[in-house]
Amino acid sequence: MVNVARGFLVFVAFVFLLLGLRWWLDPAGASSEFGMTLSSGVGLSTEVGDISSLFLTGSLFTFISVARRESQWLYAPLALVVLAASGRIIAWLLHDGAFATQFILTEVVIALIALYAIKVLDRASENADRGRIR
Repeated sequence: MVNVARGFLVFVAFVFLLLGLRWWLDPAGASSEFGMTLSSGVGLSTEVGDISSLFLTGSLFTFISVARRESQWLYAPLALVVLAASGRIIAWLLHDGAFATQFILTEVVIALIALYAIKVLDRASENADRGRIR
């Protein structure tokens, strides 16, 4: 179970890494994939800086969790995707944004993977602690 959870996490971490790097190297392509029109000037700096940091932070913390086999590192990426989905829903409800079904579903799936991995890693850690006590 731990290896399955870690496999899911590595996949998510690589996707986040690629998305973050894409925002650094090809912001026009990255923005079009998200249905955005790329800004210019300070707006461009904000989009590239903020959006890439979200993906790269999610990737970094997920990789740390996998490497250390510690669930607490997953709370930051979990919060990022849950709040992103929440923000999309708020944009739809309050600001006449489109309901971004594919992005919300992706974020929900990633959140479920993180929750699953947290549970599995915590259980494995508890079992390892019990084995050391005996």
